[in-house]
This record gives sequence, C-alpha cells and structure tokens, in this order.
Amino acid sequence: MSKYLLDEHPLIVIPKLAVAVGLNEAIVLQQINYWLSKSTKVINGRKWTYNSYEDWQKQLPFWSVSTIKRIFTGLEKDGLLVSGNFNKAKFDKTKWYTIDSVKLTSRVCQVDTMEKVKLTQPIPDTTDTSTDTSSKTYSPAKAEPYLPFGEIVNFLNEKAGTKYRSSSAKTKKLIHARFSEGFKLDDFKAVITKKSKEWLNT
Repeated sequence: MSKYLLDEHPLIVIPKLAVAVGLNEAIVLQQINYWLSKSTKVINGRKWTYNSYEDWQKQLPFWSVSTIKRIFTGLEKDGLLVSGNFNKAKFDKTKWYTIDSVKLTSRVCQVDTMEKVKLTQPIPDTTDTSTDTSSKTYSPAKAEPYLPFGEIVNFLNEKAGTKYRSSSAKTKKLIHARFSEGFKLDDFKAVITKKSKEWLNT
C-alpha cells in the first residue's frame, strides 16, 4: 500500500458538517475541536485553545498561512468560531479560540431538516403535457397558487433558526415536489418540529 494512504493520523470530517459550513471550514473546525478536547484552559465554562496561524499551517500543510487566516476570519464573522484574548500581559496578543456549538448545531440542523422533509429531490414539471419528458423542468409560474410556501418556510426558520426565503424559486420547487408526493402542511410541520428538537436539544 502507498505510504500516503493512512500511514499517518488522518484528518476526519463529517460529510454533513462539510455540506453545512463548507469543506475547508469543516476541516478547521474539526482540528480546533481536537485541541479543545485536550485543552485545560476553561473560562466561563468553555474550553479554549490557541495556535498561531503559522502553527495551524504546520498541522494543515496543504494550505498557505493566508488561506488559513481567511478561513478563520470567515468562521469568526459567521459566528461559528469565537475568539478572545485572556492573557495577563497586555503585550501578549495570543488569540484563543472556541467553537459556538449552539450555532454550529443550528447550521447543521438546516441541512438535516431539509433532508428529512425531502426538500432535495428534483421532480419533472407535471403541468407539461408534452410526450417528451426528458427536458421537463419546474416553473414557479406554474405552481399551484394555494401552496403555503410562506407558512412552511417561516415555520422552518422559526423552529430551526434558519434563514430560508419563501420567495426563492428553488425553495418553491422543492416544496411543490413534496406536495406532489402527497405531503400535507401538517406533515411538513411535524417533521420540522421533530428534527429541530433533536438537533437543538430543546
């Protein structure tokens, strides 16, 4: 077997996390979580860890320091990564990090909830009566006007802390698909409520 295949400790990333936050971001969060599990620095009940960008780059040598800095900055802006300076000496600018597990869970919950409600399967445009079905696509203009797009999306956003838009053509397409399969409004709400409670632990 090649020496490049699992002869050293591999980086492990949960696919669902990568879908929710991005592959690069998922790798960084997983690496930070590894160091948090070994950290003895506890402030306000949360563990913190630190490394310079150069030190992080040694652990993730396939990226440049500038790329790592960009990923960290993006995670901080997104609220998934929290930073702080807890050093006694004012000249010590060491940056400590921890993960906002609540926001991270909420983000992954968005992916899981959408999967459970089956909002990811494309369907043909059933209003097209032509015999050629190979090129059928969904057209928002042809969707039944009575479908409760707004009510479903608002309910999902409220329960899961997501920010989906009911005006999105893609969202309407996906909801329309589920109604075409026989789903009702109560079915949507039941699944959303169940999965949101599981992921948010409420």
